[in-house]
Amino acid sequence: MTTDEQLAQMRQEEEELRFRAFDAETALALGLTLIEEARRTNKKVTVDITRKGHRLFLHAMEGTSPENEDWIRRKNNTVGRFVKSSWHTALQLRSENKTLSEDFGLSDNEFVLAGGAFPLMLAGEGLIGTVTVSGLPDQEDHDLVTSGIRRFLSESQNQ
Repeated sequence: MTTDEQLAQMRQEEEELRFRAFDAETALALGLTLIEEARRTNKKVTVDITRKGHRLFLHAMEGTSPENEDWIRRKNNTVGRFVKSSWHTALQLRSENKTLSEDFGLSDNEFVLAGGAFPLMLAGEGLIGTVTVSGLPDQEDHDLVTSGIRRFLSESQNQ
């Protein structure tokens, strides 16, 4: 898949993977879905769900490290700044030969071009937070978070 095709796919994901409502119970259920998805595929990750600056879910699986939480913080900052998934931003900026520090004046200590953070979008409100996975290579972090959100939304709509 070309970079342009990947970027188009990510724009589509960001349009489709939105919530009609999102509270602490939704965060718990979604977080557990993401952990179950990681276990099913034998992956070790840390999962974070934050709404309006309030962390509603955090779980670090055995085999992860505190460093994953720093990656999560930086990925979340990237989503908040660009209002798209962190992997979408990373691929887009790389394709344009841009960097966070030189082109946007953003510190590598606070922002990162890495996959795994996805915008938590609420119908009628827009960006209200992030759903983030850390512990795998960029594309795998992104794929795990999007497949988990897709599964959660599909199952919750069928109830």
